[in-house]
Amino acid sequence: MSPAFERLLPRLLALRNFLQTWLAPLAMLAARLLVAKVFFVSGWLKFGYVLHDQVDTLYFLFEDYNVPFLPLKVAAWMGMLGELGFSALVALGLFARLGALGLLVISAVIYSVDGNQFAPYWAAIMAIIVTHGPGRLSVDALLWKRWGGMSCPTGNE
Repeated sequence: MSPAFERLLPRLLALRNFLQTWLAPLAMLAARLLVAKVFFVSGWLKFGYVLHDQVDTLYFLFEDYNVPFLPLKVAAWMGMLGELGFSALVALGLFARLGALGLLVISAVIYSVDGNQFAPYWAAIMAIIVTHGPGRLSVDALLWKRWGGMSCPTGNE
């Protein structure tokens, strides 16, 4: 090993440690919040129709989608509640893998029936959360640290 590399190695290791400790959890939090906001706003708009006694408008929104295997009214309610519930779980990082899996399925349905160009990107971010967990800045990490007694499986712990 060259002397220049030996001097550089501690700095590189310190940089890697900084990135893993601070930037990776912030990036995971930002990704979670970004995608959760998209789905939560969509679900909230649909929920507004229910609150204002315009359930027929909710059904009308889903008529164009022709969701396979589900009746229109079931798809409308499942879509709205899934967008609200799963996005809240992902944003908080509470049972985030379950929430991300739900949003991954919703993204796949959106892409297959509507061809939304952003759905693959949402699905990719949700796949990362499903496989790696929500990161250190999540309720999952706090709960696991408090009651798990082991290292946290929520990513980078």
